[in-house]
Amino acid sequence: MRIGALAEATATKVETVRFYERAGLLPPPARTEGNYRSYGPAHLDRLSFIRRARALGFSLDDVRELLTLADDRDGSCAAVDAIAGAHLAEIDS
Repeated sequence: MRIGALAEATATKVETVRFYERAGLLPPPARTEGNYRSYGPAHLDRLSFIRRARALGFSLDDVRELLTLADDRDGSCAAVDAIAGAHLAEIDS
């Protein structure tokens, strides 16, 4: 899918999608013969996660760390719990 379709599917502005790419939160998409960005289901899932995490108030650094942890399927969930716990404590205060 093209960037506009991805943006629409996730209620995100096109410029925000590009920002997340530049920030390294979204992997670079493949390119079509016409040099358009071509996003797949993994991009949609990842952008949906980013949008939900941001809506919950997680910082970009927290989102980046959560994505890194999610990419490591053999990693411990303790680090994720620590990030979420710290965020919850921040909200409570």
